Amino acid sequence: MKINKLAYLIVVLFGLFSCKEIPVSIPDGRINDYALYDTQGGFHRLSTYNDSKAIVLFVQGNGCPIVRNALSDFHEIVDDYQSKDVTFFMINSNMQDSRNTIAKEASDFNLEVPVLHDNAQLIADALDITITAEAIILDPTTREIIFRGPLNNRLDYETQKSKPTETYLRDALDAILSNQIAISKQQVTRGCRVTRRRTIEKDTLTFTKDVAPILTNHCVRCHVDGGVAPWSMTDYDKIVGWSAMIEQVMLSKRMPPWKADPTIGTFKNTFEIAEEDRRKLVRWIKDGMSYGEGDDPLKALTPKEALVPETTMIPDTTIVLKKEIIPANGVIDYRHQRIKLNLPEGKWLAGVTIVPGNPKIVHHATLASSSKPKLAVDRPERQWIDNLIAVVASGTSKSTIFPNGSGIYIDKNIELIIQTHYTTIGKEEEDITKIHLYFHDEKPEKEYFSLGVFSDDFKIKPYEKSTPIIAEDKITKDVYVHSIFPHMHFRGKQMKIIATKPDGSVIDLISVPDFDFNWQLVYNYKTPILLPKGTVIKAAGIFDNSFQNPLNPDPSKEVIFGYQSSDEMFMGLVNYTIAD
Repeated sequence: MKINKLAYLIVVLFGLFSCKEIPVSIPDGRINDYALYDTQGGFHRLSTYNDSKAIVLFVQGNGCPIVRNALSDFHEIVDDYQSKDVTFFMINSNMQDSRNTIAKEASDFNLEVPVLHDNAQLIADALDITITAEAIILDPTTREIIFRGPLNNRLDYETQKSKPTETYLRDALDAILSNQIAISKQQVTRGCRVTRRRTIEKDTLTFTKDVAPILTNHCVRCHVDGGVAPWSMTDYDKIVGWSAMIEQVMLSKRMPPWKADPTIGTFKNTFEIAEEDRRKLVRWIKDGMSYGEGDDPLKALTPKEALVPETTMIPDTTIVLKKEIIPANGVIDYRHQRIKLNLPEGKWLAGVTIVPGNPKIVHHATLASSSKPKLAVDRPERQWIDNLIAVVASGTSKSTIFPNGSGIYIDKNIELIIQTHYTTIGKEEEDITKIHLYFHDEKPEKEYFSLGVFSDDFKIKPYEKSTPIIAEDKITKDVYVHSIFPHMHFRGKQMKIIATKPDGSVIDLISVPDFDFNWQLVYNYKTPILLPKGTVIKAAGIFDNSFQNPLNPDPSKEVIFGYQSSDEMFMGLVNYTIAD
């Protein structure tokens, strides 16, 4: 009997120490959600850290002697509490500090945590940041302030002690970890004052002069009658009614959905909103939403003016797809339709227009062919991977016209496949999409290629927050890259694509640190990028299979490669022409 009890105790203890706790979904309304880039181009939306016990922001400023002298204390706290599920960031809200200069300061002083760059001071306004060297603790699910104050009492202006006698941040974290109330010490913070933009902003922003142009240039393309957005930006009253939501998505950077890091690449189809304009919108809302003078600019917009301009080319062939019926709600797997063209002879394709019959429910669609074109790479071509023809996504042009008169050869027996991602809107809908094809009269001077830098060699474990993935290809000819298309599914978190030339120099082609399956875009370069023969193109990404990924359909599932959206995929499509 004693032996049985001992064996039972051993089994119980083994289970306690060996069984990994299964994560659970954490209720989070994603209110007071803030998002910023760090100095290395990483993207951080604070709601994705809601499984932490606390989120600590330490206010940093370049050149501040108190911040510099506090770093050893701060890093010790990070080392002691990170393993206790406390998440740490620094945040810089100084107008005079840029991402590059903050990165240099971080390198010079060996900063151990990401430094968030609040260059528009939206977070400084929201959290009332006025001084550096202050620690702010946020509740991880509400982002409300539960402590603010200095790390300790070791530092003062132009003087310091060898050791602190008060440890304010440690005391606060210990209280939080013990489910007690943290006591703020804001009044004793010593640091360098942060000059706030509000103290020097004297102009009055108005809807007609300042706000309507921003909405027209960045938002109306989706927020239009018949567009994919759930409501239309038709007039001043509508904007006022939605102003609280507009403020929320500006602070969390959920909108507009241009996902590329603005410091990498120059793209002609961008609808990225500048941080200054993001600040204008939030400031106008906070200041009472003055109308201004004159007619309402949004009322004057016609639907045609609101949408992205399309090609004026006349199609040579139009394909009408089969009707798709979409239910009222739920997650919809990709819908596929195969199309046999049955051409009398092979043709050179000059471009394509994909016209959703119901733009409210078509989030994006890709068109590929069954051909296997001879690519400028040192590997065999992959069917359905290296033959993308066109992509249409919400808020972008429906037309793909190949650059500089180039073309894609379409054999008479070729098969096309269109893959469509539909979104539900609360009631059953149907869609009949059309595809317009434009042909060259004769063979073009340049052939247009689509190279899929691709990997299916991965396995994503259940609940895993960060699964890295890499794919690469070496090109065998000089090429001009005209556009690029990062592609993942629901677990996709980020992707960066770089090109390493034979001389070792590196070109950052694109970085999408806030990848979102719902907003997959082709990024078209303003000027084609020349890559010489022997260049290695590498795509590096991260999958997030945790509850902190709000798009994740099932964190408990092990995920491998597959073509359905519930499976996973990793591909950076690089569209190019030969440079000779």
